[in-house]
Amino acid sequence: MLYNAISNPVKLLINGVIDLVYPPLCLVCERKLIKLEDQLCNSCLDGFNLLGEPHKEFSVPGQVYLGSAWALFDFDPAFQSLIHHLKYSRRRKPILTVLNHHEQKILGQLDPPYDWVISIPLHPRKQRERGYNQVDGMSRWLAEKLNSQFGDHLVKRIKYTQSQTKLNAQERQENVSKAFAIKSEQDIVGRRVLLVDDVLTTGATANTLAEALINFGAIGVDLITLSAPSERKA
Repeated sequence: MLYNAISNPVKLLINGVIDLVYPPLCLVCERKLIKLEDQLCNSCLDGFNLLGEPHKEFSVPGQVYLGSAWALFDFDPAFQSLIHHLKYSRRRKPILTVLNHHEQKILGQLDPPYDWVISIPLHPRKQRERGYNQVDGMSRWLAEKLNSQFGDHLVKRIKYTQSQTKLNAQERQENVSKAFAIKSEQDIVGRRVLLVDDVLTTGATANTLAEALINFGAIGVDLITLSAPSERKA
């Protein structure tokens, strides 16, 4: 409260002293940030490897309900560090900085129009544990840029699933089977949906939600994720 009451010139002086003693560092490379750089240095922003190619085949067993999928950046150590900060350190702003920095290339990959942009939902228990869905910021950013509606209120996760990290494709599919429910059929019928997630591996989770949306009348469901390993097999 006291800090909020301090005048702007004094705040600037205090912040300057703090930065001098504890200089802000890039979240990824830990280099000292220069003026106008915010949490990420320009070198890291430019260095993130934008993949740029849609995935049209998936290693999920059974029918594929996703039309196409785009993974924006290579899940290399640098981007992996950024996603770790996003999920576990409550550092949500840097992802928006990355999206704004690469805006034209990102939007150029998509196939609008989409009626809804929807984050892959977390189970309520996991949502409470983390405090937020790590891709909601990206979903809202895309909805604004694509003149679409943000539709997280339309779906929910009804099954608490174990981590997919160490599961094979068949196990991943079984793990997320019947994990989602649609809240409003009337808002889905005849609509195109863009799903949003953080990392694309087999696509099992997104495909399960896409199945539910298609069964409720969606005419097309695509997926965009922040990242995927560039050596992954689609």
